[in-house]
Amino acid sequence: MVKTLRLLAVGSFIATTLASCAGAASSSTGPPNVTGTWRGGTATGTKTMTLHLQQTGTNVTGTVEGVGTPGGQIHGVVGGNAVQLNTERGAWTRLVVRGDLMDGELNGIPMTLVRLGRG
Repeated sequence: MVKTLRLLAVGSFIATTLASCAGAASSSTGPPNVTGTWRGGTATGTKTMTLHLQQTGTNVTGTVEGVGTPGGQIHGVVGGNAVQLNTERGAWTRLVVRGDLMDGELNGIPMTLVRLGRG
């Protein structure tokens, strides 16, 4: 019985320590930086686009070219591991950021964007 209680106490200590380390690591990383030129399109290949994004804190501004439109201004907000982008015309999309890749949907069709440069 005493051995079981010791094992439970040690296990609890390890779990608590790991959880606090994970929380400290995730809170210090901050939101992803999406500044740069991104290019990609839908999984079907029917729509391609280029985004030029500039991020200040969690706010994002920039331009979009392609996707069957003459292009235009976009703005958005980064939160967690995603960016929510809105166009002047009211269209929007949520993209999950993984380093130099962003994944999401455009009109219900999966799309992927790749960062070409940070400048």
